[in-house]
Amino acid sequence: MFRILKNKSFASQIMFTVSAILLIPILVMMYDIFFSGAKDEMLLKTKEERLGTMVNATVQGLTEVLDQSNLEYNSPFTKNDIKIIANAFDIIVKPLADGNPGVRLGLYIPETSDLFVYGFLHQYRPQTPEEIKAREYRILDEASSGLTAVKATKEPLSRIAGSLGNQAFEYLMPVMHNGKLIAIAWADEQVHPVFAQSRQFSLITRYLTLFGLIFGLGTALYVIHNLATEVQVIKNGILGMQEDSEKRLASMPGEIGEVVQAINNMADNLKEKKRLEEELMRSERLVALGRLVTGVAHELRNPLAIIKATVQVMEGEFKIVQGLKEYSKVICEQVDRGNLVIKELLDFGRPSIPFVSPTELNYLLESVLTFTYPMLRQNKIELEKKFEPNLPLVNIDSDRMKQVFVNLIINSVQAMQGGGKLIIKSIVKEETIEVYFIDTGTGIMADDLSRVFDPFYTTRDDGAGLGLSISYQIIHMHMGNIWVDETSSRGTTLAVSIPKSNELLKRDASFPFGL
Repeated sequence: MFRILKNKSFASQIMFTVSAILLIPILVMMYDIFFSGAKDEMLLKTKEERLGTMVNATVQGLTEVLDQSNLEYNSPFTKNDIKIIANAFDIIVKPLADGNPGVRLGLYIPETSDLFVYGFLHQYRPQTPEEIKAREYRILDEASSGLTAVKATKEPLSRIAGSLGNQAFEYLMPVMHNGKLIAIAWADEQVHPVFAQSRQFSLITRYLTLFGLIFGLGTALYVIHNLATEVQVIKNGILGMQEDSEKRLASMPGEIGEVVQAINNMADNLKEKKRLEEELMRSERLVALGRLVTGVAHELRNPLAIIKATVQVMEGEFKIVQGLKEYSKVICEQVDRGNLVIKELLDFGRPSIPFVSPTELNYLLESVLTFTYPMLRQNKIELEKKFEPNLPLVNIDSDRMKQVFVNLIINSVQAMQGGGKLIIKSIVKEETIEVYFIDTGTGIMADDLSRVFDPFYTTRDDGAGLGLSISYQIIHMHMGNIWVDETSSRGTTLAVSIPKSNELLKRDASFPFGL
């Protein structure tokens, strides 16, 4: 059974558990209704039969007396008529009351409101006439509802009357003669307090059990609904996280909240693990690529040097050849361009060990802007500086960091072909100093975001695709980070963060990232 239940939904499992828990009070209530209640009914039935027999004997005796007398029923009863009925009642009920101590018999004549009572519910001292009269009024008041019901229906009635601890079982029967209600006879007997309390307790228990079942069922449904809703939210959140790894589950209270927090932590850890794996794969690729690039660059540098030397010799020996200088100039320009590319390849494939010193980044940015500002003005780019004052010093290689900032400025200029605005902002965080380069260019396509720092990846025809890759390498050598903070059709924000206190690891300069 548990194996079958294991394959059911969470809500079904909870519903089965709650049903099993509620089964016990349901069985108790059923026992109380069918067994305990039946026992009480049997006791009351026995009492009803005994009292009914006595009342029935009283009614039959009174009926015989009425048949033998010449009472006029179409006119009000006279005192003599009442006396005849009262005497007959006393004669009939005396042996019944004497033979059944604790049973009280009464007779009520509705027409005259006369009441006759014989016997006591319990032992009682002799009473004065005033006390007897008061007792009769009290008895009439207690039996009034039953008398009214029998008078209206002209049918026998049995019931329990009185308050808890002083209850009595009553049996009432009308005395009919020639189709007319002459009187109402009844007999009552005190119900044992234990029985009354047990019956009252059973009644209260039934109501409490019923209330408990309703409350328990309502609470169970409420809890199941909440749990099912929270589980559904978690399920939908996990499905959303499969589509977008940046999504996280909303916070929840209680143990479910701890589960949600654990899921979010696991997602963060998986994201970090994936990032580290990608970083490792990237580093491995770059190591292999760096070795290849270094070898190729060395092989290309020698032929280019020979070509340039040959051109210089030709310029000296063949001065008189018309047009030679023009062609030699073109060759030299292309050789210089090739040497520049080779230098970039060597910088990428075999970075030098950084020479660090305490440096203030705002001062470094100002020095970079000194020789890049003419380029900004030439390209109609407005510059805005938002430097946070009094930046703490950081241990960096100033020349290499200048190279990073120049590359980022050039990258922003190239993104704003028709002019625009460049904002350079520096801020201090808890453990890092961050520099933001915010341009109003065309932005970066979503498909290109994951590759902007890859070597040789460029969207320009005249670019080598090494600027951002070398910058990425230099920043990571400084234990920092570089990333695209924001991009859209209205512009791009590139960010660089450098630790406030960083100790550069000794890295093997023959490998990218010092690996």
